[in-house]
Amino acid sequence: MDQRKRVRGIGELPHLTVNQERLVRVLGVVSLLFGVYWLHWRWTETINPDALVFSLLLVSAETWGWVGSALFMFNAWRIPQRASPPAPPGRIVDVFITAYDEPLEVLRRTANGACAIRYPHRTYFLDDGKRDELRQIAQDLGIGYIRRTNNANAKAGNLNFALSVTSGEFILQLDSDHVPLPNIIHQLLGYFTDERVAFVQTPQDFYNTDSFTHVVNDHSRSLWEENRIFYSLLQPGKDHWNASFFCGSGGMLRRAALESIGGFSTNTIIEDMETSLKLHSNGWKSVFHPEALAFGLSPSSAGAFHVQRMRWAQGSMQILKKMNPLFLPGLSTGQRICYLAANLYPLDGLQKAIFYLTPVIFLFTGMVPIAADGKELMLRLLPYLVLSITAFELLARGTGFLFISERYNMAKFFTYIVALAAYFTNGKLKFNVTPKGVTDVPFRTFAAPLFILVVSLAGVLWAPLARRFGWVDYQTRDFDLAFFASAMWVVWNVYFAAVVVRMSLRMRQQRSDHRFLDSLPVRIRVVGATEVPLLALTQDLNPLGIAFRSTRSFAPDTELEIDLPLSTRPVTAIGRVVHTECSETTHGTVYLHGVHFSGMSLEDRDTVEVHCMHHSVPIWRKRYRQSLDFFSKATEVMGNSRGVRRQLVQLPAHLRIRGETQSDLRAALLEEITVFGARILVENPIPEGTTVDFKVPGTKLAGSGTVVFSRPLELPMSVRFVVGLKLANATQALRPDPRVAQPLASS
Repeated sequence: MDQRKRVRGIGELPHLTVNQERLVRVLGVVSLLFGVYWLHWRWTETINPDALVFSLLLVSAETWGWVGSALFMFNAWRIPQRASPPAPPGRIVDVFITAYDEPLEVLRRTANGACAIRYPHRTYFLDDGKRDELRQIAQDLGIGYIRRTNNANAKAGNLNFALSVTSGEFILQLDSDHVPLPNIIHQLLGYFTDERVAFVQTPQDFYNTDSFTHVVNDHSRSLWEENRIFYSLLQPGKDHWNASFFCGSGGMLRRAALESIGGFSTNTIIEDMETSLKLHSNGWKSVFHPEALAFGLSPSSAGAFHVQRMRWAQGSMQILKKMNPLFLPGLSTGQRICYLAANLYPLDGLQKAIFYLTPVIFLFTGMVPIAADGKELMLRLLPYLVLSITAFELLARGTGFLFISERYNMAKFFTYIVALAAYFTNGKLKFNVTPKGVTDVPFRTFAAPLFILVVSLAGVLWAPLARRFGWVDYQTRDFDLAFFASAMWVVWNVYFAAVVVRMSLRMRQQRSDHRFLDSLPVRIRVVGATEVPLLALTQDLNPLGIAFRSTRSFAPDTELEIDLPLSTRPVTAIGRVVHTECSETTHGTVYLHGVHFSGMSLEDRDTVEVHCMHHSVPIWRKRYRQSLDFFSKATEVMGNSRGVRRQLVQLPAHLRIRGETQSDLRAALLEEITVFGARILVENPIPEGTTVDFKVPGTKLAGSGTVVFSRPLELPMSVRFVVGLKLANATQALRPDPRVAQPLASS
């Protein structure tokens, strides 16, 4: 397969040209070299002997930042472009779903997805929670059920026991919440034709985009997740050095490779990285497939987020203590550096704490950590910051987003500091499972950012008073400049601290189960009525209920019959309206309804689940950008220099191809429109040059136009088409609306 022509999969990075990659690397090297000059100047000419400890702490934090930048560049130096080899037929594949105390509906969803995998396989629940209800689900779905008598070695022990009672040549391992796509085995199995490949890992992606770790912009169609830089950039970069590692879910492993090292390793609480390290040290190869092929649950709240990050950070400390990659035999130099970088990151917590507290210490005590003339300092500091930030954004290839990354650095810095104690712990640490479903937000999860917020603001208020009344001796010849610089530094820190505190209090799972975003035209009628069905648009969906948008209002307690044209098969659902919301748009009044299903059969519930995971989630991902590199962003901004804006519509429309009869009306989603063009989403392709008419029922929004492009959105269960229209006329005047007017994102 020609990799240059391959369609980019979900989660993959945009591919830069050869010249763009060269520019990225050159700027990265220049940034590091200037950093060497900066640090030499700082260590030799700016240490303040009157505040020696304070001064050394700050310059040490800066030095660690340079080391982190160098390791980041090493990992991100070259990004391989892989294409899946064809999957060989007749191989024996076991799918393991590890379970402990997760909600049963989450486990059933994962099992439904596993059962829909197209390549012949056998699926097993590995039940460490020992629940008879889960055994019954396995029996209902016709999959295997494995239960051991104890819980020794947590997840690693669970997997090893399953290995001892099964016989598949290859193991596809899934966490309880990671639902695979139907083509996952076909995409991964071909890599194992190389007999030295021990495992193939895919990115871990997530379907609950309202989680603590997600940042979504509906207008620009952009999506960022806290793990994105790791899975989209660093794991592919490690793959260049044969150092990508198994991540505990969404990976396929060779049984023979596992047996050669005695199974999954059990020395630490991160059995995935530990097992990868042992496999690499024994000469096995790894592959990172860059396309997301399973979707799970990201931590829904700050509490769940910190439980997960604490376990990972503590495990990294255990790795450094028990299996230090610098000294482990059998590793290449590249592998040693990659594994070292992958386990040193908890030290960032100390570095961030120093950066957060440095201006506060100056404001409260008057101690100055840098003994240098202000002008001399700024002449060096400003270019260093510009080069460092620019190099980071370019090397991140669209995954960096400095402001968002710094937000999460603020969120987890204290968790990392606490985790450092694991390096000095000799006993076994407890494996804490990341909570799923409804969770609380303990005060400790945002106590550290709140502390930074309070003491930083207090310092800004204190310093002018302390200097005026002589309470503090500020050891600087230019207090105004030092105060201004510290105040700007404080503003930077306070912004991120405030955002994290707000996120921690606001971001939590509100429902017992996730609602899947889905823009699906549906027909709705009141039960018992004889009127023509109303065309509406789903907003979200799951087996328990639906939210839909329409131009007609239904009162609470109205019983509705809803025809769902799902990708799996059509389902008719009966439900009761539980709430109605009204909003005024530039196109008229739109009503959002929440409906609770009643009497849906278990078979129909499973059908809805599979549609949501294999259709709704992938199509949403295809329509949202998870990375936009610097060059593409610059081109997009320049290309939109005329200021042409499109308005979000997101309403169902009747579509008629010119020449067809009124009875041939099609249902479509009108996504965006301007006076010049529109974009619609349809089930079937429409040839370029075709003239079509459209109308949104219940509004004045209507028009006709010529198809200028029809692009497929290839999904695991089906294909939809994004169609662009050049409008000949539109009856609805499109007035500028600052709430919705945004540039059209690329398809």
